[in-house]
Amino acid sequence: MPQTERHPELQAHPVGDEELPPLRVGVRILLFALGSFLVLFGLIFGPLPLIPAIVLVPVGVALLSLASNRLNLRLRAFIMRRWPNAWHRIQGVRAWLHRRLS
Repeated sequence: MPQTERHPELQAHPVGDEELPPLRVGVRILLFALGSFLVLFGLIFGPLPLIPAIVLVPVGVALLSLASNRLNLRLRAFIMRRWPNAWHRIQGVRAWLHRRLS
């Protein structure tokens, strides 16, 4: 059976971009629910001055990327094109959170 190839931007980059092992199912469900809530809350209540969407949406997406490796690959493709140095910081925080949650 031929192996399907990933899009070139979704390939693992050699610079500290190792794939983390999956978290426990309960932790992934909790991260997915919390991340989805933060993204939706940030988008719905973003125009209000007391609840900054600029904070809630990125935190929600970060939690979702911990729950889903596919979303992490998509996020990497988006960020690496625009802010490659920021991606290395994000990966460091993601690895730290992964160690704390596993």
